[in-house]
Amino acid sequence: MPLYSTSVPRARRLRLVLGAAAGVLLLGLVPAVRHDAEAMVGEGGPDGPVGPRLTVATWNMCGEVVWGCGKYGSGEQKVEALRSMAVHHGVRAMLVQEACRGDLERARTGLGADWQLAFQPYAEVDDVGTAAPVDCGDGRGEAGIGILAAAPLTDVSPVAAPQPEHGLRRGILCATATAPVSPTAPDSPAAASGGGLRLCVAHLSLPPADRSDHAAELRDDQLAALLAAGTAWAPGTTSSVFGGDFNSSPPGQNGRDAWIWPAAYFDTVQECAQQEPDQRSGFAPTHQNGRKLDYLFTALPRHGCHQVDTGSSDHRAELLTVTAAL
Repeated sequence: MPLYSTSVPRARRLRLVLGAAAGVLLLGLVPAVRHDAEAMVGEGGPDGPVGPRLTVATWNMCGEVVWGCGKYGSGEQKVEALRSMAVHHGVRAMLVQEACRGDLERARTGLGADWQLAFQPYAEVDDVGTAAPVDCGDGRGEAGIGILAAAPLTDVSPVAAPQPEHGLRRGILCATATAPVSPTAPDSPAAASGGGLRLCVAHLSLPPADRSDHAAELRDDQLAALLAAGTAWAPGTTSSVFGGDFNSSPPGQNGRDAWIWPAAYFDTVQECAQQEPDQRSGFAPTHQNGRKLDYLFTALPRHGCHQVDTGSSDHRAELLTVTAAL
């Protein structure tokens, strides 16, 4: 369960990339049923850009009993929280961290045949370099990051980024949620949106516990890799939403973390809760420690941002509504 910790000065970088392609799981290869989420009234307002609306969520589920997350609810409660976000908040895509594979599989099944899941497990690397999965406990399977979406997921791929030599390797995972375009309606919202939305979920390394070399910072390169993956859209897509648990304060909130952020964040792409172009601080906290650690970025028009306290994690979920269609 991630807790905030201050970073140490930058020194040499570890360039070890987890080969996660074999660890990526894709479930539910079925046609999607298109559903446009209702718009939230937010900074886009009623006079904002006209078009289909889609709500995307990021949530650190704190699912691992082995990491002390049992006090934040059972697997059944976390599955219900995912269902509630879809049913009661209109969420059509979920980027999740510290998720248990079994919980996500049950959630996908319960949400219906139009939902798909892509999953990438964490790896714990010991002092001799042997990697082992992290088991959630209670028979709920491996822990990792995932993407749940009410659409077919294609081009599922882990993103190469520096990871700890020893310790916990979390990772970045991307997939394209593809809205089917009817041949009888080539001018439909799905066609106008390019037919797909690139989604990327990240869980960044926690400083300094994740590093064998305590003088090395990894989050700056991980943020750069996520930005590159989130803005280099796959064929057939024209837009993206990416984010997750960054284990980092916004650049204007903590000077010790400010340098890790590539300049394009909050500029070329905007954060869910960003109200002004130059805003770099003053965001509502997403973690119970009083800090904002969870983010959603996009270049799409935004129509609202809010948080949901599921009561089943030490993180609140962040929900972003954009102009897009699935």
